[in-house]
This record gives sequence, C-alpha cells and structure tokens, in this order.
Amino acid sequence: MEIINKIDASGIQTLDLRNYKSNGEDFIVFDIVPFLIEDFLLQEKIFRSEMAQIDWNQFTGKDVVICCSNDAIIPLWAYALISSLLAPHASIVVYSTIGNHENLLWMERIRKIEFSAFIGQKVVLKANTAIPEEILVLATSQLIKYVQTLMWGEAGSPLMIYKRK
Repeated sequence: MEIINKIDASGIQTLDLRNYKSNGEDFIVFDIVPFLIEDFLLQEKIFRSEMAQIDWNQFTGKDVVICCSNDAIIPLWAYALISSLLAPHASIVVYSTIGNHENLLWMERIRKIEFSAFIGQKVVLKANTAIPEEILVLATSQLIKYVQTLMWGEAGSPLMIYKRK
C-alpha cells in the first residue's frame, strides 16, 4: 500500500516569510554621527570631503542602513548624498532609526521576491507570531496580485485569506 502525502498532492506552496528576515549580521549600519563636528554639527565642506575619502566598494553587495544615532539635526541633502554614493555598490540602501532598521530591511527583501512565480498557485503564508504585521500585510498585498488562493497557517490546516474569482 502506497502512502500518499495529501499536502504534496494538493499543490499548496508554503511561503515562510522568516526566510527573508535579516540575521543581524548581513547588513551594515552607516551612522552619520562620526562625520559630524562634536557629534552634532554638519559642516558641508568637511562632510563632503570626508564622504569623498570613503572607499564605497566596501559596501558592494551589502544591505546598508543609514542612520543618525543621536539627536543631531541633519539636513536632508546629507542623507541623499550618502544614498547616492552607496547606491551603485549596495544591494539595498534604507534610512532608519536604530530600532526599526531590521524590519525595513525585511520589507525590502519581501519587495524583491519574484511573486510572479506564484501565478495561479495555491499559497499558504506560514504562521508564526514572530512575523510583524507590516511584513504580513506587505506580502499579502503583493501575493494577491498573482495567486489563485492565499491562505495563512500550516499547509495541513490553513485559514483561507483570499480566493480569486
């Protein structure tokens, strides 16, 4: 007697969003504070000179979070300048406060998923309380553009979220 795996036979694909979360070691934080005079004042000429001396190749293929780790008031053009210097090298560049950067990187990785691979498929988003709401909402809003059926939970007993008519 052959044992049939009903989950495999159902054609349901499981997407575990935790697979796209940063492990905390795969990104670099670019803190602007070391480039400020006395940690609080940005002087344009000095700042531009210091930016010109950085070897931006060290960020090649990396996820980079630009931040300011103190309460300094930074002109917006400074963040734009840093971003323009990082963009040709880094795989992802985001701005964030220190506490929020991991979720921002997670969201960027979700945006880069090739969701068209799920066209017409039955997909279950694997349930896990460690997945923040913003990650679940983003993935759901992208998936429903492609899937036939979207579920949440485990492949053996999923909760129906969306079904294309």
